Amino acid sequence: MRIACAPGKVILSGEHAVVYGAPALALAVDRHMRVYYEPDRLPRLSWHAQERTHVLGLDKFAALRRRLDSHFERYLRGEVSITDILKKPAELAFYAVDMARMVSGLDAIPRGSVKIDSDIPIGAGMGSSAALIAALLKLFGHFDSEDELIRQVHHCERLQHGRGSLIDAATVCLGGLVRLRAGEYSRQTLSEQGLGEGWFWVFTGTPAASTGACVDQVRRGFEHSAIWSEFAELTGQVEDSLRDGKPLTELVRQNHHLLSRLGVVPAPLQQFAEQVEQHGGAAKVSGAGSVSGDSGGLMLVWLPQGTPAQLNMPKDWHWGELKEDPKGVRLLDDQG
Repeated sequence: MRIACAPGKVILSGEHAVVYGAPALALAVDRHMRVYYEPDRLPRLSWHAQERTHVLGLDKFAALRRRLDSHFERYLRGEVSITDILKKPAELAFYAVDMARMVSGLDAIPRGSVKIDSDIPIGAGMGSSAALIAALLKLFGHFDSEDELIRQVHHCERLQHGRGSLIDAATVCLGGLVRLRAGEYSRQTLSEQGLGEGWFWVFTGTPAASTGACVDQVRRGFEHSAIWSEFAELTGQVEDSLRDGKPLTELVRQNHHLLSRLGVVPAPLQQFAEQVEQHGGAAKVSGAGSVSGDSGGLMLVWLPQGTPAQLNMPKDWHWGELKEDPKGVRLLDDQG
């Protein structure tokens, strides 16, 4: 059996601002997507996930890839929505397997059975799609450089997220702290203590507004605003503090207030952030947030004592401890 593993990610600073030339910082976290491959001789690849099994004959891969590429071109022309491209999540997995074969110059599609085991929350903005694709490409492909792998993860991921940035692909592939600006990414230095203790992620539910809708509304109100310079300066301070091991409390609070000015922090998240601050901590949206509804995706939380469970939090919100993963996608085992 062969096994590949890729981390999830959170955005520490720079969401929305990265669209306007400011830097963004993302961190690989110790939530993982593990993909297991067991070869056999049957003329198909089977995909097992969430108590369901999907099977695709080896002779069907090329047609699937051409169909998905064609649908993405229609999306670029404005003829279909991004949500119309994939009929089921397994198609993204099969597409990534075929891209691994093509890019690596391999003759045959792998036969066998693929299973996943993931503790990355789905739809929470923690990079589950990028982690899945990175693990599949690492498992079934051969890449000359990390840059090539990142570009291919991004190429596959476009079927799910459209015109997204490289930040998810770069972070799950490189691990650790990653900086993105103007389409260029680089791995940054964390202090020996990393984030330290007291960090949590809180998933507030899937936003009512899509990332695209949030970006469009922010553009209408702030495209030529000086707020992007404020974001850029703040992200630089976060980067310096992470390198030097300095507290981030005040910087996270400032980041939250900037995002609130953009209108992407729904009222329940505002109230929760205020509650966290009253307990001596700090909280902010990590991702696009939402311009409508009561859910805003992921929040990054620091608490000096206790856990989010001890706060007045809606019952349908989920949370977990947040620790960095210094490694990116990797093979855990290769016995065949």
